[in-house]
Amino acid sequence: MTNTKRKDVVAIGNSMVDVFIKSDLDAINSYGVNRDSMNLINENKKIELHNENKIHEMVAAGSAGNTIVGISSFGGSGTLIGKVCNDKIGKFFIEDINNSGIDFPLGTSKTSISTGCCTIFVENDGTRTMCTYLGTGSLINIQDIKPNNIINHKICYLEGYLWDNQNAKAAMQKMVTIAKKDNQKIALTLSDKFCVDRHRKSFSELINNNVDILFANEDEINAMCQVSNIEDSLDYLKQKKIISAITRAEKGSVIIYNGQAIRVKAI
Repeated sequence: MTNTKRKDVVAIGNSMVDVFIKSDLDAINSYGVNRDSMNLINENKKIELHNENKIHEMVAAGSAGNTIVGISSFGGSGTLIGKVCNDKIGKFFIEDINNSGIDFPLGTSKTSISTGCCTIFVENDGTRTMCTYLGTGSLINIQDIKPNNIINHKICYLEGYLWDNQNAKAAMQKMVTIAKKDNQKIALTLSDKFCVDRHRKSFSELINNNVDILFANEDEINAMCQVSNIEDSLDYLKQKKIISAITRAEKGSVIIYNGQAIRVKAI
């Protein structure tokens, strides 16, 4: 069923386009959103933001999308499982992701729900305020998981954000089953502290039963372990027979491998 030539990673996540707008504090406050934070918005709000501001740049993104493009930039290969609409932004997404050397097998979907995008207001000092419209990306379901798109990879990468959606959750579980039969490693990113708070029990079950590689930042792993001290979280991870990569902002990062902590300074 498998070939000896495998791609590196098959990832699943909310596919969306990052839309960058140069802005300032007054303009951001006028929209009633939380500055320097992530705000979930509806399609009408997205249209308002795009109509009233000049778009500076667009790039294919989403959590898993950013990861798979990063892997490609280091010379890796991979596939992204996600959904976009057959609209202008969706077509841009596919062109941009393909230009990065990544396969996007599902293509565009015929739906009245437009492609997801994250509108990012960037201030002169670099402060970013994100307004996220999930759009078509939230429609991914179990029928979208086709074995021929999943097999022949080395690692199956799961975006934690998708766990909020029951249909997407079922799709991820099907993907894990296919990947494990194909002898792939299973990787999970916890994605967000609040996502962990919502799904701690099922995340724990997923980690204990299936995950080989875990990604998180300090807040996320502390929330997962329900502790405030990162060293307690690292002790927890040392007991797991998995690889863990924990980012700590200006404090660098920590890799847990074979029960040992490898500390990496920030550059």
